[in-house]
Amino acid sequence: MSHLYASLFYQADVTEIFSDQALLGYMIQAEVALAQAQAQVGVIPISAAAMIADVANNQGIQAIDFNNLAKAAGLAGNIAIPFVKQFTAAVQAVDEDAASYVHWGATSQDILDTACILQVRDALTIIEFQLQKAYQASLDLAEKYRTQVMIGRTWLQQGLPITFGHKTARWADTFKRDLERLEQMKTRVLTAQLGGAVGSLASLLDQGSQVVEAYGTQLNLSVPSCTWHTERDRIVEIASFLSIVVGNTGKMARDWSLMMQTEIAEVCEPTAKGRGGSSTMPHKRNPVAAASILAAANRVPTLMSSIYQSMVQEHERSLGSWHAEWLALPEIFNLCAGTLQRTVEVLKGLEVNTQNMQRNIETTQGLIMAEAVMMALAPKVGRLNAHHLVEQACRKAVAEQRHLYAVVCEIEQVQQYFNREQLQQIFKPELYLGNIQDQIDAVLKEAKGEVK
Repeated sequence: MSHLYASLFYQADVTEIFSDQALLGYMIQAEVALAQAQAQVGVIPISAAAMIADVANNQGIQAIDFNNLAKAAGLAGNIAIPFVKQFTAAVQAVDEDAASYVHWGATSQDILDTACILQVRDALTIIEFQLQKAYQASLDLAEKYRTQVMIGRTWLQQGLPITFGHKTARWADTFKRDLERLEQMKTRVLTAQLGGAVGSLASLLDQGSQVVEAYGTQLNLSVPSCTWHTERDRIVEIASFLSIVVGNTGKMARDWSLMMQTEIAEVCEPTAKGRGGSSTMPHKRNPVAAASILAAANRVPTLMSSIYQSMVQEHERSLGSWHAEWLALPEIFNLCAGTLQRTVEVLKGLEVNTQNMQRNIETTQGLIMAEAVMMALAPKVGRLNAHHLVEQACRKAVAEQRHLYAVVCEIEQVQQYFNREQLQQIFKPELYLGNIQDQIDAVLKEAKGEVK
C-alpha cells in the first residue's frame, strides 16, 4: 500500500505490527523462546540460551542486515533461511559456542508461523479495542435515539416505520457478536508452531513434546496437540473473522452513506477541516469514511478467497499455498483495522437530522401506514378483503395525489368500524413500531450483562 493512501485505508498501529521491521522482531522473539524452552528441558546449555537472548535484547533487529536479507529471500524461498544465518552470525560474533544452538531442531516455517501468530495476537488486541469502542458508540446511539421515528426501507424503497435507535441497536448487536467470535477463537488460533522438518521433531529425539510445551509457555501461546504446518484452518479462521468484521462495517457504511444522500439527508458524517469536499463542487460534503470502508469491503473478499484456496496443501509442507498467506493476511488485518477506526470516528461524531427523518416519513403521504390500516381492518372484514380495500385506496391516493388518510376516511366499510379520530391514531407512525423497544431493551441489557 502506498503511504499516500495509508491514512485512508489503514490504521497506524496495525500497519506497524505487520511492517517488515516488526516481523523481524517477532522472528527474533520466536528464536529466543525456542532456545529458552530447549534450555529449560535440557536440550541445549542454559548458557547458550542466555547468550542468544542477550544478543536479541542488546541488538534486536539491528543484528539483521535488512537489504541483504531482502535480496537473499528471493533465492532462499522465504526470509527465515537468510534470517537464521544472519542471526546466528550475530550470536557467533559474541559467543561461537552459543551460535551453534541457534534455531536448534526447528524449520523455517516454525519461526515464520510462530512470528505470524505473535503478530496476530498483538493486532487482535487492537481490533478488539476498536470493536469495544464501536460497540459502545452504537449503544449510545441506540439509547439516545430509541424513540426517534424514521422510515424503514426494503429494496431501497420506503417500507414501514422504525426508529433510528433500532437501526443502531442492530449495529451494536453486530459488534457484540464480533467480540464474542473473537474471544471464542483465541484459544484455538493463538497457537505456537514447532514441528521441525516434517512435523515429527525427530531432531529432538524423545524431548520434542516437552520442548513444544515449554516453547508455547515461553510465548504465552496455546500448545498444539500436533504440528499444523499444512493444516491452515487457524489462519483461515483468523482471516474469516476479520472479513466478517469488514463486511459488517461495510453494511453500516452503506446504510449511513445512503442516509447522507441529498434528497434524504437524515445523517451526516462528522465534519472536519478538509474532510469530504470536492475538487470542483464547493457545496459537496462527501461520505469519505464510508468510501474507504466500502472499498475495503470490496477488496477483502478477494483476499479471503486466496486464504481459503491456501488450505489445500501438499503432505507435510506446502509449495506455494503457505506463501500466499504472507501477502493476504497482513492486508486483511490492515483493512479491517482501518474500517474499524473510521467506523468508530463516524459513530462517535455522527450528525443526526431528526427533522429530516420526520419529513421523510411524510414523503408518501401516508402510504407507509397502509399495512397498519389493513391490519386494523382485517379483524372486521377479513384480511383478504381488507387488503383489497386498502390497496384500492392506495391507488386512488397516488392517482389523485392525496393523503391516504383522506381517502381511507371516505371508504364506507371503514366508516362502519372507525371514526376519524381512531383512524388518526392508526396513521401515527410512532404507534406502529411493533416490538422495537423490546429489542432495544434486550440489546442494552445484554451490554450491561443482564439476562434477556
